[in-house]
Amino acid sequence: MKLRWTLVSTLAFSLLSAAQAHSAVVAVMPVRGMNLSEGQCDAIGVVFANAFARDSQVAVASPLETKPALAQGKTSLAVAARLGVAEYVELSAIQLGKRVSLAGIIYGKDGRELFRAETAAPGLDDIDLAAARLAHALILREPIPRMPFPESVTETPEVPSAPQAGVAGAAEPKVNPRALGMKTGVIFPMASGRSFFPMVSLQFDGRFGSRRAFLEFGVGGAVPTDSGSSSNTIGLFAFFGEFGGSFYLSDGSIAPYIGGGISPGFWVYDRMGGGSSGNSNSLRCTIYGQAGITFTRDSRTKIYAEFRASQHIIGFTDSISDGSTYSTTTSDTYHPTLLALQFGLGW
Repeated sequence: MKLRWTLVSTLAFSLLSAAQAHSAVVAVMPVRGMNLSEGQCDAIGVVFANAFARDSQVAVASPLETKPALAQGKTSLAVAARLGVAEYVELSAIQLGKRVSLAGIIYGKDGRELFRAETAAPGLDDIDLAAARLAHALILREPIPRMPFPESVTETPEVPSAPQAGVAGAAEPKVNPRALGMKTGVIFPMASGRSFFPMVSLQFDGRFGSRRAFLEFGVGGAVPTDSGSSSNTIGLFAFFGEFGGSFYLSDGSIAPYIGGGISPGFWVYDRMGGGSSGNSNSLRCTIYGQAGITFTRDSRTKIYAEFRASQHIIGFTDSISDGSTYSTTTSDTYHPTLLALQFGLGW
């Protein structure tokens, strides 16, 4: 059932993009299948073509576009030359029981083999993940790690060929390019025996890395939603920088991630009332952990949301009144914890 819905959606996508076939950089030939129906082969081919286009960020001619020419007796090389692509891919799929083996070879525009790889899925319902693995391997010219299967399934060892250089003019894969943009959020400070106003933040945010992980840096500021000058509630102001890193937990375009880092900054607290007084500033530092999700990892525009927990490692000290004078003691020092919900947009 899952494959049927995949076939419907991918066929619709391919028909909409057929008008752009002349600008394709890579062409995918129809799947040569064994123990599979023609419709299943078409679905597997289109799923692979979509995964290849998403991962490489180049225009791809799907098997539905190359199939008519091959049906006329043309070779794959002739079809690729007619489309003017830099590379083309030939696919084969074999179903034995429920297990489906999927293999692909990518060629240059002169017909020279560039790289080959093979993977497998425990069933047709998981063929989209296998197609994504195969597309990623052919784009980067790197082997696919052996995938675990249930003991009842006999796995055939995969022996991909060694990487080879692409031909001149072939498209280089674009894997998770840098993202420079802005991030905003709502911050909720917390400390035992203290009350804080929520804060709002705005910052520059930059991300660099591979498709598996990224380094992140930023600089920005945060202000309280109200002033603490007329109540016992504390208002915190901050100008901060941050540096950290995260790694992704899945291979999809929509991918969760976890990470952490450090954020030094210049913090000001403003508090009056309730027998205490404070209005001071100093350098502070927090360490943080975060969990988030990137909604468009494979697109040029990155949209993401995250939850972050930060802990001050240098404490704040209030001045406490005894009725005539103010004094400070170490017992009055506290280390606020900051909980934040943040949203970012980068290009």
